[in-house]
Amino acid sequence: MKRVYDIIESNQLSTKIIRFISNNPLYKSVFVLGSGTILAQLIGILSMPIITRIYTPEDLGLLAAYTSILSIVAVTATFRYEFAYALPKRDDGAANLFALCLILLIATTAGFSLILLFGGDILVNILNLDPLADYVLLLILGFFGIGLYTTLNYWAIRQRDYKRITYTKINQSACSAVFKILLGFLSFGPIGLIIGHVVSEIAGIGTYSRAMWIKERDGLRRISFSGIKTVAKEYWSFPVLNLPASIVNNFTIYLPAIMLLAIYDGQTAGFYALANSMMVIPGSAISRSLAQAYLGEASKMVREESQDLRSLYVKTIRHLSFIAIPLIGTFALCAPFVVPVIFGEAWIEAGWYCLPLALHVIPNFIVYPTTKLEIYGFNHWKLIWDITRLVAVFVGFYIGQLYGVPVLIMLTIYALIMLSMNIILIKLNLKAISNITHMLSVKA
Repeated sequence: MKRVYDIIESNQLSTKIIRFISNNPLYKSVFVLGSGTILAQLIGILSMPIITRIYTPEDLGLLAAYTSILSIVAVTATFRYEFAYALPKRDDGAANLFALCLILLIATTAGFSLILLFGGDILVNILNLDPLADYVLLLILGFFGIGLYTTLNYWAIRQRDYKRITYTKINQSACSAVFKILLGFLSFGPIGLIIGHVVSEIAGIGTYSRAMWIKERDGLRRISFSGIKTVAKEYWSFPVLNLPASIVNNFTIYLPAIMLLAIYDGQTAGFYALANSMMVIPGSAISRSLAQAYLGEASKMVREESQDLRSLYVKTIRHLSFIAIPLIGTFALCAPFVVPVIFGEAWIEAGWYCLPLALHVIPNFIVYPTTKLEIYGFNHWKLIWDITRLVAVFVGFYIGQLYGVPVLIMLTIYALIMLSMNIILIKLNLKAISNITHMLSVKA
C-alpha cells in the first residue's frame, strides 16, 4: 500500500485529481458514494454471466416485467414526502416528515394489498401479462420493502451519511447475487430472480434503522401529531405535484419492458432487460452517486440562498458529458460482439439491442443526476414534462405495434423520443435555476 501511495503521490495528474476531489465537497461525496457503488455494480456484473447461464431469457423477461410494475406503483408508497427531507432547516421538521412517511407507507401497503387480492387477476388480464399471474402476491412484499428503504435512504442523504449509503449498496448487491444464484441452482425458476430482487431492496433497512435510532433518537422523540399535520400541509406540493410526476416518470422508464412482453414475447423482454442493464451499469455508479451528492449540495445552496447554483449545474452537466459519451458509447459499439462471449450464445440478440439504447442512456446519464426541479419550487414543470414524455413514448410504441416494426426499429423510435425530451429537460432546469437565482438577488 505504501508503494501504491508513493506512485500516486509522484504522479502530477493523480495528485491534481486527488486535490480537486478533496477540495470540492460535491465530488468528494461522489467519490465516497461512487467507490462503493462501483464495487456493488462489480458484484452484479460478475454474477450476471452465472445468472444468464442458469436462467432463460424468458425468466429474465418475467423479472423485468415484475420490477417494472413494482417500480411504477412503489412511488405511491409515501406520496413522495421523503423528497421534502432536504428542505426543513430544523431536524424536528424532518423527523415529523419521517413519521408522516411511515404512516402513509402502512396505509398504502394495506390499500395495495386489497387491490391485488381482489383485483390482481383483472389487472393481469388487462395488461396481457399472464406469465405474472403466479407472482402477484410477491408485489406486496416488494412494495413495502422499497417504500421503507427509500424513506430511510433519503433520511441518510439529508444527514449526508454517504459512507453508510455506500455500505448499504454493497450489501444489497451481494445479497441479490447470492440469492439469485443459489435459488437458480435449486431450480426455482423465475421466482428465484424475483426473490433475489426483493431481498436486494430490503437488505439495507436494518442498517439504516439502527443508525437512525442511535444518532437521531432525541430528534425522533420530538415527533407529534400536530407536527405531522404541519409538515403535511407545508409540503403539500410533493404529493400534489411531485407524486403524479414520479408515477408518470417511472411509467415512462419501465414501460418498454411491459410493452415488449405484451407486444412480442418474454424472450424479447429478457433480451431488452439484459441489454438495458448492461448499458446502464457502466455509468450508473457515477450517475446515481452524483445524483445523491448533487441533491445534498443543491439543497444546501437553496437553503442558504446561494447564487452559485447555476454554476454548479452547468459544471456538473459538462463533466458528465465528458464521461458519458466515451464510456457508454464505446460499450454500445462493442456489445454485439462482447455480450454473447460473456453471457452465452443464447443472449446474442441482446448485444444488438445496446446500439439503439445508447441514444437514450447517454443523455439520461447526463440529465438524471442534475434534474431537481422539485427543490427549486418548479414541481409543476416536471409534471408537465413527464406527462408529455409518457404520451410521446406510448404513441411511439403504438405506432410501432400498428405497423408491425421489428424490435430494433421499435427501440430506436423509443430512444430518439427520450433523447429529444432530455434536451428539453436541460433547458427547463436552466430556466428554473435562472428564475430562482433572480428571485434571490432581488430579495437580497
